[in-house]
Amino acid sequence: MKRTLLITAIASSVLASTSAMAAWPDKPIKIIVPWGAGGNTDTVARLVAEGLQEELGVNVNVINRTGGAGVVGHDAMAKAKPDGYTLGVATVEIAMMHHQGMTSLDYTNYTPITRLAVNLGGIQVAENSKFKNIKQLTDYIKAHPGELKASGSGLNSGWHLNLIGMLDAMGLPSNAVTFVPSEGSSSALMELVSGGIDFTTSSPGEARSMVQAGMVRNLATMAEKADGLYKDVPVFQKATPYKYSFSTWNSLVAPAGVPEDVEKKLISTMKKVFSEGKIQQYATKQGFEIYPLYGKDMVNFMKSEDEKYGKLISKLKK
Repeated sequence: MKRTLLITAIASSVLASTSAMAAWPDKPIKIIVPWGAGGNTDTVARLVAEGLQEELGVNVNVINRTGGAGVVGHDAMAKAKPDGYTLGVATVEIAMMHHQGMTSLDYTNYTPITRLAVNLGGIQVAENSKFKNIKQLTDYIKAHPGELKASGSGLNSGWHLNLIGMLDAMGLPSNAVTFVPSEGSSSALMELVSGGIDFTTSSPGEARSMVQAGMVRNLATMAEKADGLYKDVPVFQKATPYKYSFSTWNSLVAPAGVPEDVEKKLISTMKKVFSEGKIQQYATKQGFEIYPLYGKDMVNFMKSEDEKYGKLISKLKK
C-alpha cells in the first residue's frame, strides 16, 4: 500500500513538473541589459522584448543593470534562476572581460538563444588621404612600421583590438601603428578629418554619415564576405593577402542550465520575431547588421570569439 502511494506521489510530482514547464511562460519575463538606456544594445533589447511579448502573450520587461564596464549586468544574467523568466543581452565584452581579469564569467555561463546585432570592424581614411585602397595602406604599414597613427575608440576597446588583429594578421607587432585613444568613433573620425591621425578602425556604420558627406572613405570592412549593408565596400581578407575578420556583437541569452524545451521555444519564437522585420529595419537605420545564429552554432561562435579576443588581449599585455 505504502509503495503504491509512493509511486503515485512520484508520478503526480513528475506530471505537475511537466505540466508547469509545458505552460512556460505563465508570468512576466525580464531581459537584463548590461548597458544604459538609449543605446543600440538597449534599443535592440526593447525590440526583442516587444516581439517576445507579442508572440508569447506575457509581459516582457527590459532591466538595465549597468556598472563595472558590463560586469554587473552580465553577472546578473548568469546568476539568475535558469527557468526562462530571466534572459539577458550578452555583449561582445563577455569574450573580453575574463581575459582582462575583470571577472571569471565567460560564454559557458550562458545558454545562447540567438545572435542579435553584428557591428563590423572597418578601416576608414579621410577623403584626401593618399591611400586609395586597403592594399596601399597595408603595404605602407609594412614598409614603414611605427610611422602611422590610428584611432577608433579607447585603449583595449573593440576597435583598438581590431587594429591589433589586423597587424597580427600582417605578421606585425602591435606597435607597428600607434593607437591614439579617443572617447569613441565620433571623436576618432573628427580627428581623422582634421589630419591628426592617418586612419580609423571603426565600423562603417559609425562612419556612414561622414562618408555620405564626402569627408571620409571606407577602405575595407572586416567582414567574412561581401554581404549586407556594406557589400560594395572591399573585404579586408579578399582585398589583401591577410586572412582576418572582426566584428563586435550581442546576443540574447538565458542562464546556463535553462530547460531544453524552454530553449527550443525561445529559439522558435525569436525566428518569428526576426521574420517581422522590425529589428532588421532598426539595424539598417543605425548601420549595423543582423545575422541570426541559433543553438549549437551560436555556442561555437561564442567559443571561437572567446579564443580570438583572448589572443588579441594577450598581445596588448606584452
